[in-house]
Amino acid sequence: MENKIATPSETKKILRQHNLNLKKSLGQNFLVDSNIIDIITAAADIKGDEFLIEIGPGIGSLTQSLLEKLDSGKMLAVEKDAAMVGVLEDIFAGEERLSLLNQDALKTNWEEMVTEHNTENRKIKLIANLPYYVTTPIIMGVLESELELEQMVFMVQKEVGERICAGPETKKFGSLSVAVQYHMQPEIVHQVPASVFIPQPDVDSVIVSLSPYEENIYQEKVISKKFFFQIVKSIFQQRRKTLRNSLSKSAVINLDRDLVTQALEDEGIGLKKRGEKLSISEMISISNRIYKMRNKAESN
Repeated sequence: MENKIATPSETKKILRQHNLNLKKSLGQNFLVDSNIIDIITAAADIKGDEFLIEIGPGIGSLTQSLLEKLDSGKMLAVEKDAAMVGVLEDIFAGEERLSLLNQDALKTNWEEMVTEHNTENRKIKLIANLPYYVTTPIIMGVLESELELEQMVFMVQKEVGERICAGPETKKFGSLSVAVQYHMQPEIVHQVPASVFIPQPDVDSVIVSLSPYEENIYQEKVISKKFFFQIVKSIFQQRRKTLRNSLSKSAVINLDRDLVTQALEDEGIGLKKRGEKLSISEMISISNRIYKMRNKAESN
């Protein structure tokens, strides 16, 4: 297709031609600014030989730009709406580098899908303009699948992007910050106004890039991932309480108050300190200590 899809006129033309009614339930807001598309594509730093995954391509405005950057690489677009898949099949007919999958990203087994489609074992990059209402579960589903991703670049609601990238001792630092940063290193690449979408959402967006750590500074140190995230959930469910109270009175994990007190003292953490002020490394350290102390107490 010669015309840029990411313009108001071309997007409206495609919607008319295919008699499409946008589904608010699927969070369908289409980008109509090619400059923003270019920023997303540039952030993905496509070399040309990768295996690209796009979630929720819609009518293909971002898809078009990504394919322009591919040379020998391949691309898989995962789209829940069958009507949109029909549009994509029409627009990109004959495009051998692109495979379309009519599937719900929330129900996708990412490892199986990549094994099936990435048969040449190419480096994987995931790019998406994510529907706001499923942003967090999609991101976490991909991260927890343990795919070996070279990069993720996605557009999300501004508040969610800021929470993903937030650090300790800030209001937006929370369970989502820890969960994402445990896996990959996030960065806000660009601020995106609501005016670049059809229809316009009620909030602004941001483009976020996730890159793998050179050495995973967190995962290698955690003794029990399940226990660690129980600790994290306890901390942020009662974030205004002291760390001792949030852990010993947690509904998520049943911990003895004296054990928590001793663990904090051994870690050199003040008993009145709030958990939200801990770094991720400090959370891992206290989690590991409590885990070992509790196991030892239970075995005696």
